[in-house]
Amino acid sequence: MNFQGLLGGIGQALSNPKFRLLWWTNTVNSTGRWQYKFAVSWYTWETTKSPALLGIVAFADTVPLVFMTVIAGAWTDRYSTMLIMRMCQSIMVAAGILISVFALTGSLNIIYIIVLSFVIGAAEAVTVPARLSVVHQLVPKDHLSSAIALGSASFNLARFIGPALAGIIIQVMGVPMTVVIATGMFLLFYSGLLALGPGEKVPNEGALRSSILKDLVGGFSYVLSHAGITFLVFVLSLTALLIRPFIDLLAGVSDQVFGEDVAGFSILLSATALGALLGGLWLARRGRTEGLTSLFTWCLIVSAAAQALLVLSPTIWIGAVMAFFTGMFVVSGSIASQSLIQNSVAPEVRGRVISITAVLAWGVPAVGALAMGWIAEFIGLRMTLGSAAVLSALLWLWARGAGRHYAGQLESGGSV
Repeated sequence: MNFQGLLGGIGQALSNPKFRLLWWTNTVNSTGRWQYKFAVSWYTWETTKSPALLGIVAFADTVPLVFMTVIAGAWTDRYSTMLIMRMCQSIMVAAGILISVFALTGSLNIIYIIVLSFVIGAAEAVTVPARLSVVHQLVPKDHLSSAIALGSASFNLARFIGPALAGIIIQVMGVPMTVVIATGMFLLFYSGLLALGPGEKVPNEGALRSSILKDLVGGFSYVLSHAGITFLVFVLSLTALLIRPFIDLLAGVSDQVFGEDVAGFSILLSATALGALLGGLWLARRGRTEGLTSLFTWCLIVSAAAQALLVLSPTIWIGAVMAFFTGMFVVSGSIASQSLIQNSVAPEVRGRVISITAVLAWGVPAVGALAMGWIAEFIGLRMTLGSAAVLSALLWLWARGAGRHYAGQLESGGSV
């Protein structure tokens, strides 16, 4: 098939056979990953009715991204990206098989879910830098931007499709078969990695001699010395703490707030993912830096308002609309902040600063889900999420003024 004329840059990226294979098998894998998350989250809620345990499962799945991603970046500089990806994917397949066996035999319990979710999360954390780096080996430089954007789009598409599929499969065949099918999707990606061949390895003696700790400290020092980036990181972190964790608690929201079963959970999670997908496409189409700082701060108040209205909604369908807008503006704010950071950061520290913000974006929601799940044990999910939305609105009252102060520096790409 000739992809050259298909959808401009997307067609150019997909005209590279190896990238095309990586892209579609990884899209299937990401869909399976979200299907797995949905299945174990629903099983946890169905068997325990505990918001705290929902938070713990989400924490176990996500927290490896906090402390392993930066180290994994150094490993990617030292070893073959294909080797790292295959090893990590084989671990995900093995963990998926184990949890499938436990589910099929009726011996699955919360301890197994927590431990195996941690294993899968750790394998995924280690493979993240390698997945980002391997694209450079599969497409020419002039196709690189389109290939990276296509990968991001497929991730958000998987966030939409995975929960929807999981909700249907759980209703028809149950949680065990949902996990089995997700594991089959992990295996398909592993097969695709084998078909791609050994890949390239360019020795980096400088990386072998460098200190990971020294580089990391230098990145943090730069962030703290750049007032505009510090502002973005601070607001982004609090958004990740107060708004983003709602996704990991939606199984409980479906039950406690709307009195719905797994179908309600699927509706809410799919609406959130659809909002995130359209938010990303909106920012991609917008395509300019001017006005992004103001947009970033407005995303904070809109997502906070949508979260408050979500837990106050009288029906699941109104709640789904609010979940859509929450997901849309959380992702739009995150993309806006990343664009501003990349526009204003010094080239020599760009990679470290971006990795720090990525770890914050992935890790802080895990901590937030753990804390909010524990708090909800005492005051309920409606009050917990509503209070977090109010705190976010108070943060916006400060952030809108601070954003205007730093807009010129961030949008012009000026230095400190």
